[in-house]
Amino acid sequence: VRVDKYRPETCCIIGNYYSLKQQRQKAVLYFQRALKLDRSYTSAWTLMGHEYVELKQTESAMEAYRRAVTVSPKDYRAWYGLGQTYEFLNMHLYALTYY
Repeated sequence: VRVDKYRPETCCIIGNYYSLKQQRQKAVLYFQRALKLDRSYTSAWTLMGHEYVELKQTESAMEAYRRAVTVSPKDYRAWYGLGQTYEFLNMHLYALTYY
């Protein structure tokens, strides 16, 4: 099996690996690499948002989720991530909007 390291999917898989190992900064790095290869790769935006939430970087998380929603308005994972981020900030009425 050949693995193409220049595919956004490959970068996301590596990012997921680092996420599972609790190495959040490395995970973000690989999600960013995926997005350099394909700016419209919704999964990378959403997964990067999840990592930023774990790093407690809520502004960056919201930006990543918003970009995911812009690329794919029907992607429920990004909408849910926005809701979770607002809930984390104790902005419950905003959170309800996105859930």
